[in-house]
Amino acid sequence: MKPVRDDEQGMILINVLMFVAIASGLVLLMINREELALDRGLRTRESSRALAVVRGGELSALTALRRDAELAGDVDHAGEPWARVSESGAPIDGGTFDLAIADAEGRFNINAVRSGEAGSLVLFQTIGNEAGLTPEQIVMAVEYVRLQGPVTDLRPLRLAGIEPAKADRLERLVTALPGRTALNLNAADEEMLRILFRDPVVASRLAAVRARQGYLTLKDLTDQNVTMPWGASFRSNTFWVRTRATIGETSQQAATLIQRRRSPEGVLEVVPVERWRGAAVPPGVPPLPARS
Repeated sequence: MKPVRDDEQGMILINVLMFVAIASGLVLLMINREELALDRGLRTRESSRALAVVRGGELSALTALRRDAELAGDVDHAGEPWARVSESGAPIDGGTFDLAIADAEGRFNINAVRSGEAGSLVLFQTIGNEAGLTPEQIVMAVEYVRLQGPVTDLRPLRLAGIEPAKADRLERLVTALPGRTALNLNAADEEMLRILFRDPVVASRLAAVRARQGYLTLKDLTDQNVTMPWGASFRSNTFWVRTRATIGETSQQAATLIQRRRSPEGVLEVVPVERWRGAAVPPGVPPLPARS
């Protein structure tokens, strides 16, 4: 047998090392791909679980609002049981859960101007003046809603020429909801009360009464020598629910507009009428509760 020369042994060793390096690289690449696939699979499972939890939160809000309509449908305020379904950082398997619920009828519904009623036009004009809109901008907003409505979002008004600062102020006083809605005095802030009653002193007193007892009544209005303003009420049929579930490194959130209504047969319905996924939610959606 012919002995292997030293230079041939060196070449063999180099070839072996090269093959080992290539094989090691291929194995490492395969491992990385497997890890990426496993990571994607894990994130997909986490995302699906988180979305299921988000929908479960919406269902709990629907149940609470239905129960409220059956037991105490003549008044709505933040001291009722439906408002206490909010959660902040609630522990769930592998993560946390947050839920915010709020009355959506504490602001003027801009779709009311489509009816042509004088009361709705006068109130929107007053609100527009308060927000700093010019008479031309107020007319433009009304015409836009009449021609393009019913609208589901106020943000298109920004594209129609309303300056950002004015639009921000308008969105604190106005919303866009489906159907006919009232303006719930138990959900309106003090600024809206001042606009409705045209008296800052009365608005301040009513806000203080509401803060003390949790809600307002007709007697509270009578005590201040005022009557129920046009389009106002003590109850609501439209509510916001915002939910977020975080599992592992994956987070899912959604906002839902829920409406209570009667079917043509008179049956009570509590249904989601609009949904938004992710963080791109319309104005008026409540912020998620701050975690302690």
